[in-house]
Amino acid sequence: MEQRVFTIIVFLTIISSLTYLTYERNKVWRDDVSLWEDVVEKAPDNARAYNNLGRAYGERGRDLEAIEEFKKAVRILPNYALAYLNMAVAYSKLKMTPDAEFYYKKAIEFYPDFPEAHYNYGVFLHSVQRYEDARQYLNIYIKLSPKGFFAPSVYKILSDMDRKNDGK
Repeated sequence: MEQRVFTIIVFLTIISSLTYLTYERNKVWRDDVSLWEDVVEKAPDNARAYNNLGRAYGERGRDLEAIEEFKKAVRILPNYALAYLNMAVAYSKLKMTPDAEFYYKKAIEFYPDFPEAHYNYGVFLHSVQRYEDARQYLNIYIKLSPKGFFAPSVYKILSDMDRKNDGK
């Protein structure tokens, strides 16, 4: 009988410990910000973690904090095109046009065949009414990814620009 009681106590102790650890770990997984903050804390040399933390901040409108995380990512990995692109998007949201343009160009410089960089830069240029420049980058997107996720949007923007030109 003593052996059985001992086994039950050990079993309950293990289950209780695992339940507690699971509960504690789930705090980290409650949202993407807490998850990536935890990853950055545990792996401070991980450029991807800083980039993802920056994106999580950006999705919550915390663009200045996002930019700081993207900068950390590119300090670790200087040719990290996705971090440059994300930084450009954050600067765009803040209406910091020269900075946004600088980082869009950086993303394209490090990864010229990155369709999303051309798409985002083209949309940015369109938003600041630099239509011919926008057309150039949107056409590059179509060349790189003719059936990509943003293709319908790009075709519409290009079509609208063509209609405006025809109307002049």
